[in-house]
Amino acid sequence: SILGGESRFDYSWIPRCVHTEPSAAAVGLTQEEATAHGFDCMAVSEDIRLVSDDARSIADPEPTFLKIVIESRSRRLLGCLVVGGHAPAIVNVAAIAMRSGVSIDKLREIPLAQPSASEALIGALRKLDLVY
Repeated sequence: SILGGESRFDYSWIPRCVHTEPSAAAVGLTQEEATAHGFDCMAVSEDIRLVSDDARSIADPEPTFLKIVIESRSRRLLGCLVVGGHAPAIVNVAAIAMRSGVSIDKLREIPLAQPSASEALIGALRKLDLVY
C-alpha cells in the first residue's frame, strides 16, 4: 500500500456484467466456488417474471433466471447470478448487501419500489426460507 503497510483489495463484491440480450450479471462466488473455499452454503435458483404482487404491473415480460448463494451460519450473501432482463440492477443490490455484510434476514426487511427489478432478489430470499 502507499502508506507502507500491507493491504489487499477484496474483489469478491465487484459486479460483473455482460450487456447482451438477454443480459447477464454476477457478483461473488458460485455455489461450487463457495464450497471449494470451505463455506457451508445453501443456494436457491428460480425463473422469475418481474411483475408486481397483484400481477398488474410488469417491469419485464421475459423470464429472468436468478441464483443466490448464502453462507448457512451467518446467513450472509456469498454470490448472485442473474440472466435476463435488468440483470445488472439486481446484481447491484446483491453487491451492496455483500459489501455491507448484512444478513439476508435484514435485507428482506427493506421495502423496495414495486414493480422493480431489484425486488426480484428479495423474492428469491423469501423463497430460500421456504426451501431451508
